[in-house]
Amino acid sequence: MRMSDPSGVSSAPYVRMAGRRRFTGGRLRRLIAGGVALAGLAAAGGCDLAGASSAPPEPKKGGTLYVNIQSGIDILDPQRTYSAVEMNVLRLTTRTLTTYRSVSGPSASEVVPDLATDTGRPSEENTVWKFTLKPNLKWQGGEPVTCSQVKYGIERRFATDLLGDDGAPYPMTYLKPNAEPYEGPFSGNDNNGLGLESIQCTDEKNIVFHLAHSVGDFGYTLALSTFAPVLPDKDTKLEYAEIPYANGPYKIESRDAEKMVLVRNNFWVESTDQVRKAYPDKIVLDFRQDNGGVLTNEMIEDQGEARNTIMLDGNVAPNFLQQVVNDTDLMSRAIAGPTSAVRYMAINTRVVPNIACRQALIYAFNKRKWRAVNGGSVTGDYATTMIPPGLKAHKKFDVYEANTHPEGNPEKSIELMEQQAKLKKPCDSKIRVAYRDRPLFRRLMNTVVEAYQAAGIQVEALALEASTYYGREGIGDILNNYHMMLVGWIPDWASGSAILPPLFESSSIAEPDPVTGHTSGNVNWPLLNDPKIDQQIAVAHAETDPERQFALWGDLDQQIQELGVTIPILYEKAITLSGSNVLGGFIHPAFAMPDLCALGLAQP
Repeated sequence: MRMSDPSGVSSAPYVRMAGRRRFTGGRLRRLIAGGVALAGLAAAGGCDLAGASSAPPEPKKGGTLYVNIQSGIDILDPQRTYSAVEMNVLRLTTRTLTTYRSVSGPSASEVVPDLATDTGRPSEENTVWKFTLKPNLKWQGGEPVTCSQVKYGIERRFATDLLGDDGAPYPMTYLKPNAEPYEGPFSGNDNNGLGLESIQCTDEKNIVFHLAHSVGDFGYTLALSTFAPVLPDKDTKLEYAEIPYANGPYKIESRDAEKMVLVRNNFWVESTDQVRKAYPDKIVLDFRQDNGGVLTNEMIEDQGEARNTIMLDGNVAPNFLQQVVNDTDLMSRAIAGPTSAVRYMAINTRVVPNIACRQALIYAFNKRKWRAVNGGSVTGDYATTMIPPGLKAHKKFDVYEANTHPEGNPEKSIELMEQQAKLKKPCDSKIRVAYRDRPLFRRLMNTVVEAYQAAGIQVEALALEASTYYGREGIGDILNNYHMMLVGWIPDWASGSAILPPLFESSSIAEPDPVTGHTSGNVNWPLLNDPKIDQQIAVAHAETDPERQFALWGDLDQQIQELGVTIPILYEKAITLSGSNVLGGFIHPAFAMPDLCALGLAQP
C-alpha cells in the first residue's frame, strides 16, 4: 500500500496505502547495534504474544487517547483508501473478513479471522474461496452484518465513474469478471440485480469468491479495507469518505480539518473480535505537522495532554534525534524499529523511455546526503531492492553499486549520457521531480537538486498538494509529465506478490478515461509495460510451493531493477515518541507505524 508521506515516514497504494501500498511501535527497552538498528521489544499489553516471559503492563480501560497524525486524513471510504495511515485508522471502525494480529514481531504479519470464522477455505487450486460470518456482528445502529453487505462493499470498488479509482486494485485483478464489463452497484440495474457474479452469497452467513486465477494468499488480501462490507442504506457515495458507518469498536463522533473524534460503538461485541482491545473510551486524532520540531519538543517535555499522546506517522524531528537516542528516559518512551516500507523514486518510462537515461538518473542519486538530512542511519538503511529485507522473498543484490557508492556516481551518469548523445538519443538535461509537499521533503529535495547538478542535470522540484498528490491532479494521472516521483510502499502482506504486481504489472496501470485519457489513483508510477515481466509475474503467482515462489519474486525484483524504473532510497526505520501515560505501542509491519488497536493509557 502506498505510504502516507508526512515527514519521511509511512501507504499504500499508499499510496497504498497507498503505494498501497501503501511507522513505529511499543515501549522500547534497548538499542541494538549501537543505535543503528532499533527494535521495539515489548508487545502491547493485551496483545496475544504467547510465552512472553515478562509482559509489559497492560493498558486500562477508559480515558482519552490523543493521536497525532501529521499526514492528515483524506479518504476513510474503505473501498477508496490505499493509505497506510487511513487503513490503520479504519481498523478501529471497520472490520474485514480477516485482519492482522495485533502483536509485535514477525507474528504481526499473520492474518486471523475477523468477521469470518476462519481465514478461508480454498478449493479448485486456490481459485474458489469460502467464508462464513461469525454470529452477533453488528453495525453502529444495531443492524446485523451480512454477506450481502460484504458483496455490496466490494462491488463499490468497481464504481470508478462515481467514486474514482483511488483504492487497492485487487478486486479488479483477482475476482473473476462478469461476461460484460461491471461498473459497480450504482450503474444501471447493477447487472440485473446480480452484481458482481464472482461473489456469491449462498445465504446471509456464507460467501463464496470465484477468482480469475490461483491466489494462494487470498486470505491475506481480504484483510485490506477495500474488501470491507458497507451497509447500502448508509452509503452516502462520495461523502462516505468523510464519516463511514462503523462496525468496529469505535464510531466517528465528529470530524473537521483539525481533528477527528472517535467514541465507543456500543453494538460492538468484544467476544467476536480477537484483535481490537478498545482500551480508550475516546480517541482524538489530531492533524498537525511537526513544523520545526515543535511537536517533538512537546512530547519530550511530556506535560499535560502530551502525556496521553502518541505520534503515529511522524518520526522524531531530525534536530532532536540525537537527544532522544542518547537519553535513557526518552528512549523508554520511544517507539522505534525497522519497518517494511521502502522509500523510492519512481522513474516515468513514458517521459524517460531510454533505459540508459534512466540508469544515468539512478547512478547520479546521492543516498548518503538524503539519509543525513532525513536524520541519519537511525531512520533507515540504504535500499537497493523493492522487496525489503524483512520479507522471505527478499533477494540481496546491488545492481547500481549503491552500497559501494551511496554518495552516487556522477561520473558513471555522465558517461552514460554522453554515450546516448553520440547515438543521437540524448537524455534530458532538465528534469521535473514531483514530491508531496511536506517540510522534511522540501529539505530532502535539496539533496536531489545538488546531486544532479554534479552530473550536469537541472532539477525542477515540484511540491504538489498533499491531499491530491496521488490523484488526478498529481502523480495518479498516467498523463503526468514528471520524470521522477517521490513515493513509498508498504507491502499489503508479507510477500513479493504484494509489491511487484501492483507496482510493475502492466494490468495494474489505471484505465484511462475514454474521453480525456486521464486517470486517478494509478500506482504503477513508472508505467512499466513489459510482457516479459508480466509473464514472470504470472509464473510466480501460479507457483504453489512457497519457497520457490519467494525465489521467483526475488529474481524478478532484480530484473525490474535492471530496467532502471525505480531508485530505491531507504529501507525505512521509525523512531517516534509516546507520552509517559501511553502503553501498547509497537511497530506493526502492515502499517509501518504503531497499531492503533493496541494502544491505551496506564492511568485513564
